This record gives sequence, C-alpha cells and structure tokens, in this order.
Amino acid sequence: MRNLKKQIQKEAEEVSKALFNLLSKFRFPKFRNAAMKIVLMLMLAFVSIDGTNSIPESAGASAMGLQRMSPETVYVNTIKDKFQEKLITEVENYITKMAPESQLSPEFLVKKCLEYKTDIIFVLSQALLESHFGTKGKAAETNSVWNVGTYDNGQILYRYETPDESLVPYLTLVNEKYLITVTTSGDTIYKDLAHLVRDRGYINYDGRRFASARGYENGMRKLMVEIDMETSISFYQDIIVLSESEMLAFFAPPEDLKLDYSRLQAMNIP
Repeated sequence: MRNLKKQIQKEAEEVSKALFNLLSKFRFPKFRNAAMKIVLMLMLAFVSIDGTNSIPESAGASAMGLQRMSPETVYVNTIKDKFQEKLITEVENYITKMAPESQLSPEFLVKKCLEYKTDIIFVLSQALLESHFGTKGKAAETNSVWNVGTYDNGQILYRYETPDESLVPYLTLVNEKYLITVTTSGDTIYKDLAHLVRDRGYINYDGRRFASARGYENGMRKLMVEIDMETSISFYQDIIVLSESEMLAFFAPPEDLKLDYSRLQAMNIP
C-alpha cells in the first residue's frame, strides 16, 4: 500500500510540475487563472497522499495546530508552501546560472523579500548589477552584495561575515529611505519600486541617488525584464502574496473536494 501511494504521489508530482512549467509561460491572466485552478486541484490531490510530511510545519502540521486552524487556512497555507518551494528553486537556479560560486542563500533571500514585501526580481537584478551576487568587485571582499555603504572614493562603511548578512540592511535601506519622499512641508509620500527604476529615479528622501552611474536605472530595467522572461519568479511570488480570501476566491476547490477536517486529517495517511 505504501509503495502504491508513493508511486501515485510521484506521478502526480510529475504531472503538476509539467503543468506548472507550461502555466508559467502564460501572459494572459484570464486563461492563466483558469488553468491555475486545475493545477491547484491536482496539487491538493497530491498533498492528500503525500504522507506524514504533507502539511509543512508552517501550515500547522501538528494535530493541535491543525485543530486550531480552519480547513480553509490549512489549505491555503499548504498551497502557498508548495509555491514557495518552487519559488526558492527558481531563484536558486537563476543565481547558480549567473554566478555558480555565489554564497547567497536563495531560501534566505526569498524569506526576507517576502517578509519585507519587496519584489524579488528587483532585488536579484540589483544584486547582479552591483556585484554579480557577491562574487565580483568590492563585494567579493566585504560580502556586501548590494554595496550598501561602499562609495566610489573607496570608502567602505560595512563589511559582513556572509553575503546573507547584507540582505536585511539593504532591504531596510530601500524600504525606509528610498521608497519615501519628504515634501517641503514635511509630509511623507510613499513610492513604489517602479519609481526607482525610472531614469535617474533611484533616489532617497534626501534626493541622493543610490549609484552615480548615468545609466544605472536603465541597466536595472533591462535585467528585470530578462529575469522575468527567463524565470517564473514573479508568477510564484504574485500567488504567494495573495490573501487567504483571494486564494479561496480564485482557487477554491470544487464542491466535490469540499474542505473539511476529515479530509485534512486524511493527509497524514500512515
């Protein structure tokens, strides 16, 4: 019986993977959302036979945690965890392709970008432009992947033990200093990342640019387009950041797969 379950699970995973690869190429939301619903139904079926580790710890795998969470919440968290695994793989594949010697952790990068609600492709494009993911230039010595505190005159303010340590300071800087504008009257106006990649638009609240190079923003735009075309990173991140109500509205299972505790408990088939 165990072997049969493993065989079915493997086949379901292969089908889901093939469909995800195809689905990620869709550029028309109407058709992509319809297809996504089908894929998610297959994923739910896959999860239901995935054994004792089917519900990740973050989704409340313990029996006590499961009882405290609604079936809808468990369903949404489980699906999001699956998407996050795929997102991490996409990021890992891209970094490995561009800089195989990089020590930057894809899992840590994804986790922190989601935590700080920052576009992953934006972060990757700047990491590639600044230091080839920490492998070139001053960053190879300082581990400051985004060269925060590294100036053209040779001054270096920050050094880190690992490339990962430079991520949070960078995300904090972008969100707290560059995504705001302070008016002459003292009012704070919040911007989005699109403002930063306009020509000479990567400026902080004091009006200072992140980099002095004339075509810096143009270089970032080109890299962002390339990464988006070569990967499914944006696709997976867009799904992960949906709220629970949005996930259920878009991808709720049909009536014959109605969510209930008996079905969710069946996910832990011994």
